Amino acid sequence: MPKSKVSAFLSVLLVFASGAAMGAVGYRLYVVKTVASQPPNKKKTNPEEFRKLIMSKLKDAVKLDGQQVDQIQKIYDEEGDWFMQSHKKFDTQVDQIHKEFAHERDLMHDASVAKIKTILRPDQEPLYEKWVADRAADHKKHQQEQQGPGPHNKDGRRPPLP
Repeated sequence: MPKSKVSAFLSVLLVFASGAAMGAVGYRLYVVKTVASQPPNKKKTNPEEFRKLIMSKLKDAVKLDGQQVDQIQKIYDEEGDWFMQSHKKFDTQVDQIHKEFAHERDLMHDASVAKIKTILRPDQEPLYEKWVADRAADHKKHQQEQQGPGPHNKDGRRPPLP
């Protein structure tokens, strides 16, 4: 009897070990297959390389001659110039709107603080001012944590385009 218990235990252990081995091999094959089927990480092409690629594909697909290629290049140049000018114009407008909003927000906040101070007793005013200062510091700290590293100005906005 003891021999059969040992034999049964070893059989169960062998089945378990072979299942684990088959699982590991299967997982390895799955991982190798899925990683190999994914496209390699492409580096971003710069605009000039991208444009050359597009023009090459267009030239081959439509069978453009040299004069047509030049004309299409000029059209793409005009489109790019328009895009950059529009981008600058709208960035300027957005910046102006942000400044106006910030100014009005600050005026409203100052008015609210003044109204609250009229309600407070004289002994409460220093406590309220300390509370406001602590809240502002917490807000600034939270903004810095949220912003994290990145291409931003000190005021949290992205820098204008060159």
